[in-house]
Amino acid sequence: MADPRRMRPRALKGRVVLAGAIAMLLLAPSAPASAGGTPGPARHGGTAYGSTLPKPDRRPVAARLKLSPRTVTAGRKLPRIGFRVRQRGMTRVKVRIAVLRLPERAKLVGIAVGWVKTGRNVTVRLPAGTALQAGRYLVRLHATDRRGHTLHRTAKRPGRTRIAVRAAPLPPAGSPGGVGVFPVAGAFDLGGADARFGAGRDGHAHEGQDITAANGTPVVAPYAGRVSSTSYQASGAGEYVVLDAVDGRSYFFAHCVRRSTLVTEGSVVAAGGPLCAVGSTGGASGPHLHFEIWRGGWRLPGGYPIDPLPELRAWAGG
Repeated sequence: MADPRRMRPRALKGRVVLAGAIAMLLLAPSAPASAGGTPGPARHGGTAYGSTLPKPDRRPVAARLKLSPRTVTAGRKLPRIGFRVRQRGMTRVKVRIAVLRLPERAKLVGIAVGWVKTGRNVTVRLPAGTALQAGRYLVRLHATDRRGHTLHRTAKRPGRTRIAVRAAPLPPAGSPGGVGVFPVAGAFDLGGADARFGAGRDGHAHEGQDITAANGTPVVAPYAGRVSSTSYQASGAGEYVVLDAVDGRSYFFAHCVRRSTLVTEGSVVAAGGPLCAVGSTGGASGPHLHFEIWRGGWRLPGGYPIDPLPELRAWAGG
């Protein structure tokens, strides 16, 4: 063997390079064999090297929105609302539902569902006590992801649907004893001249009869009918109820205790059914029921009030 000390520098360098290459080949791990020279498949559950992850959807979509049933009767069982929101790359979205009356799209009720999982069917109900009068309603789904992006509406997935509400059938026109039920279920007083129909008031004439009674005394329906309005007027009638009765007339009950009303618009009540409680809300100076009878509809064009006193005396037995 040649003495390295006597070898030329160029030859010595070449042998060093060759020895290093052989060492690298011996130390390198052997590649797994594959039939036909085709690389083996990627490990189960992994992602192939160089592939890109799917981009998350920019906005959520309503994959499903369904009402069951689509047609209901006023005052009866409320429909169920089923929905599913889809958004790739997002596990949860915040959902709320709005119910609007058509055609004016006035908001009737809102339901804050909260955070729900994407891709999962969810069912909710309208809140108990929701008053659905006869007519058409729009149910609209809203969803927001954690980035603040809102629901994307398309022709195929608009995220809205409609519901129809039928009027409840009225009960038979009969009433106890063949006459109307006195509207105050308790001790009462019909007062003097100032409580009568036609008595002078500031800027108008009294259009009903005042019935004095203890605060909280039940107010009931003289005849069976359907409730056409319930509301509150702070400076006038206070809390009030309007009943369209089977005798073709409308009855107005005012100054009820705040939030004592037991019926909703569209509710059907029987003769003697509870409506509210005697109070002193609005412009009342003390507890009493302001009671009106209207022909042609309460406050409708062509409608007008009549004196309730003769009928009240008949209902009270003279």
